[in-house]
Amino acid sequence: MLNRSNIKKPKPLLLLMICFLLKGPYLSTCFGLEDFALREMELIPAGEYISGSDEFNDERPKQEIFLNAFLIDKFEVTQSEFKQTMGTNPSEFRGENLPVDHVNWYESRDYCKKLGKRLPTEAEWEKAARSGTVSQFYWGAESGDAYAWHWQNSNKKTHLVGQKKPNHYGLYDISGNVWEWVSDWYSPKYYQVRSLINPPSPFNGKHRVLRGGSFMDKPDGLRVTRRNWDLPGARFKNFGFRCVSDRVANFLD
Repeated sequence: MLNRSNIKKPKPLLLLMICFLLKGPYLSTCFGLEDFALREMELIPAGEYISGSDEFNDERPKQEIFLNAFLIDKFEVTQSEFKQTMGTNPSEFRGENLPVDHVNWYESRDYCKKLGKRLPTEAEWEKAARSGTVSQFYWGAESGDAYAWHWQNSNKKTHLVGQKKPNHYGLYDISGNVWEWVSDWYSPKYYQVRSLINPPSPFNGKHRVLRGGSFMDKPDGLRVTRRNWDLPGARFKNFGFRCVSDRVANFLD
């Protein structure tokens, strides 16, 4: 009979060292897939923010919106992360730490779901991007090369995530680099009828919303209130995404 008392248990420090030597999808087995997925997220606190703009039709009216607290990815989802989880890389530009591109809404949704996350609502995305500001861009009133990749500084391609300065919530590339899919159906008059407390997506529609602008947009096109839309099956070299999570309590533990 096996004498279990003679079996030495591995020391916690040794297990931790083994975990950090692992790479790719194996690393998540040390922490649990969903818990590991929370490690590169930022907390967006509960409270109000100023949404929309009175200057553009589908951004009207400018109003105060309340949202519960949530977590959002610090970076756009990279090609390495997407391939590890989904087993494929649809991107036109290639590089492990480039944002995944050429990805449609369905794939973005499914990736987030596999990690126990989801796509942000349009309201969540805008609050996270604004990061407490009320200006046209989250860094101020004028366009700036220090915070975002756009048509005039990108050399017409995507760039490694996290190379520009973050916003006040610590989020990188939330303006520029690639457009980011959100969960909402697009409606040009949605802002006029939506709830002012945790507004959900319109019930149905034809197009899904993208936010944030991309390397293919002029600097003025990166304003934080700008809305874009496309068919959920659409793929372009400047379409990407990031995820959110409601597991705020797990993040704070």
